[in-house]
Order: sequence, then structure tokens, then C-alpha cells
Amino acid sequence: MGITRMAELGAAVRAERLRRGLSQGSVAASAGVSREWLGRLEKGAPRLEADKVLSVLNTLDIAVLPKEEQPTQRDIAKAQKVAWTMSLEAQPLTDDGFQQVLRKIVAHRLARPAA
Repeated sequence: MGITRMAELGAAVRAERLRRGLSQGSVAASAGVSREWLGRLEKGAPRLEADKVLSVLNTLDIAVLPKEEQPTQRDIAKAQKVAWTMSLEAQPLTDDGFQQVLRKIVAHRLARPAA
């Protein structure tokens, strides 16, 4: 499921900022926008400058992926099995490690010839 409205994009930006424990001011400063502008983005303002939106996404490491490169439920399930197996071996995955595994699973799926 992809983002189709600015309200959804704004909510995703806000959720990621909060997940990382960052203030609007710190993210805005890093992205080169004002705190007020970032607030408008997080509220889903419909008309914002694309270059500024991309700067905020880049600051928060939010990737914009084509639909076929987005992880499917099956990809996520495979990554969860890997994470579970590693935890049984006393090698739990960090969030970054899980994301790396998920990216590799997606890359493998995309590299396979279509059946």
C-alpha cells in the first residue's frame, strides 16, 4: 500500500520523526526548511515545494520507491523468519539489520525472472 495523499505523507514524516525522538526544529534545521513549514508538511498541506519535501524525506532517510520495489507481505514474512531464526541463535537483529535483510529479500525477488 503506497502513499496517495499529502495527509498520508505528512503522517509518515511525523511518525518517523517521533520514532527517532527528533523535534520539528532539529529536522527542519537539518532539511533547510522552517519549523512552521515542516509543521504544514506533517499536517498534510496539499501544495508544498517538492524540493523541500524531498529534503525532509532525505533527512529522515525515508525512501521513495517504485511500487514493485516496495516490500510485499511475503517479503516481510521472510525477513521476520530470518530475524526469528537469528534470535534463536542469540544473534538478535537490530532495526537496521532487519531493514538490510528486507532489502536483500526484495532485491532477490526483483532479480528473479518473472514466471
